[in-house]
Amino acid sequence: MRLTIILGLLIISGCDSPSPDMRGAITRRVEVEGSLFSVHLLGDRAEAVRLNVETGPRARGVMGRGFAAIETASGCRIVPGSFEGDPALMRARVTCTGEG
Repeated sequence: MRLTIILGLLIISGCDSPSPDMRGAITRRVEVEGSLFSVHLLGDRAEAVRLNVETGPRARGVMGRGFAAIETASGCRIVPGSFEGDPALMRARVTCTGEG
């Protein structure tokens, strides 16, 4: 029983980690309209991992909230056409100069 609990905690803690290609990224937690994201920033790349469970009608706007979380955490704009992913993990390129 103890082993199951320990393994569960290890799996949950891994959900907040950046993907391997984002190793060394700065991480910021951002809440947007009740959705909690861990946003990883490395150079002009960003990755948002949704940390809370959202179901039903509430889940419909997760992608938009993830978009806002990346811009909030980075202080930059998302490069048009670079935002992709799913409601659990979103990725984008960001620009702080106004150049896309």
